[in-house]
Amino acid sequence: MMKNILFLITLFITVVLSACFDDKGNYDYHEINELQITGLPEELQVKYRNVDTLRATPVIEATADDGSMPDRYSFKWEAVSELKAGETQTTSYLIGEEENLSYFVELPDGEYNVNCLVKDTITRVTWKGTFKLRVTTQLNEGWLVLSDVNGNARLDLISMSAKEDMVVRDILQDAPELKGPKKINSVYQMYYNQWGTDLRFYIVTETATAALDVATYQWDEANEIRYEMLEYPADFSATNRTAGMGWELLVSDKYVFGGTTFGQEVLFGVPINYLTGDNGNYFNVASAVGVNTSSTAMYNDIILYDTSNKRFVKLATGGMRNCELMSVKESLFSWETGKDFVWMENSLYDGGTTYAILQDTEAPYTRYLYVMGMPSFGAGGAQKKFIELDGYPEIENATCFAVHPNNPWVFYAVGNTVYYFDLEGHKAEPIHLDSETITMLKFNLFRGINSAYDPVCNALQRKLIVGSVKSGGELNGVVRTYDLPTVIGDDFVESTMHSGFGTPVDVTYREK
Repeated sequence: MMKNILFLITLFITVVLSACFDDKGNYDYHEINELQITGLPEELQVKYRNVDTLRATPVIEATADDGSMPDRYSFKWEAVSELKAGETQTTSYLIGEEENLSYFVELPDGEYNVNCLVKDTITRVTWKGTFKLRVTTQLNEGWLVLSDVNGNARLDLISMSAKEDMVVRDILQDAPELKGPKKINSVYQMYYNQWGTDLRFYIVTETATAALDVATYQWDEANEIRYEMLEYPADFSATNRTAGMGWELLVSDKYVFGGTTFGQEVLFGVPINYLTGDNGNYFNVASAVGVNTSSTAMYNDIILYDTSNKRFVKLATGGMRNCELMSVKESLFSWETGKDFVWMENSLYDGGTTYAILQDTEAPYTRYLYVMGMPSFGAGGAQKKFIELDGYPEIENATCFAVHPNNPWVFYAVGNTVYYFDLEGHKAEPIHLDSETITMLKFNLFRGINSAYDPVCNALQRKLIVGSVKSGGELNGVVRTYDLPTVIGDDFVESTMHSGFGTPVDVTYREK
């Protein structure tokens, strides 16, 4: 038995060796098609997330390709994260499958190796070229643009942190669906030596109002307004969140909550939109708050418009307890106006001035301008001007307004045209935007102690901001700024123009 096994092993080795020695020239060896990938960036590419498009055009040099198969190669582009301290695994992102890379950068901030993978479909061999990429988010300073896209809020940033303006798109894309965008409010700590510091931003919508984390723009449910309130009414929907020296307000059409600030966070308690001695008989209010924005005095008079009873009222002097009827002398108009609210806004003009437009409740719905000198409240002489706006072009159809921060100029828009006038009745129409509809007018007031006297901020707050929308498409909104003349009627100069937004609703400057 053992002899047989040894014989078989010997026979097998003999056959194998014989085959090796006899097999001469039975193989045809072919040169492999080797690829060299050139044309990729040689230096680190720095791109801004949600702003830039990463582009690359590879050049393929092959050693054994006669060009007879134009679709011989397939392409894949991947971005592989570099390991950070404490990490053990990289993350790979597919960013393209075409020969020429054109990728709108949405990668998380970080460092990446971008690989160009080229597969030879004949040899099935994949070749690789690589370059470095850094993705960052430029969110330090610029214009926050709140717009409406199919009824939902969208927030973009026109960043001014670099040499050239860049638009950072959809910076709240991780937030839940926020319906009915209304405005963006900036709120400062406004108490004595902290006056105009600790800047906070609030996004106000029909379904939620929340503070924004302007460092990361990551949505956090804990920042919603309900966590600043002792009680949250089931039917509460904020329309304004604002602050002044020693006070903060949270306003909706049905509720006004107030609080005094003494270096601590405010927790809003019970509603205060009722008259002294009439507790529980609440009235509805407009969203606007009239106050002297240039004053640093504690407990300035603050006025609201009572839309239920069609009258101006003020918060009770010395606190945030309730409201009072206006007690200053009526020289030009009655505080009990009997008219519907249209608009109210504050300016720095003449030591602090508040403008309001109201209209008759019946046809022909004539509109009226009320001009109030806020520093005089409580001391008489608060009424500065009363103008019946008859003969002002199309003003009965105007839906957006603004007032110059330093001049007594009131702006309004109808369709594609911006009109404005002064308190002496001089009128002009400086802006016509062909094939567009104007949806927003605004001047951005800077109130922070670090910006109120800064020449750059002062120049920015004198720019008229115009939001408009072109016909067709979802992201067809445009935001422009204009440099204004010193004399009414002279030409306006468009200084910036950015597009690609939803329908513009509000614009606020995000300071560093």
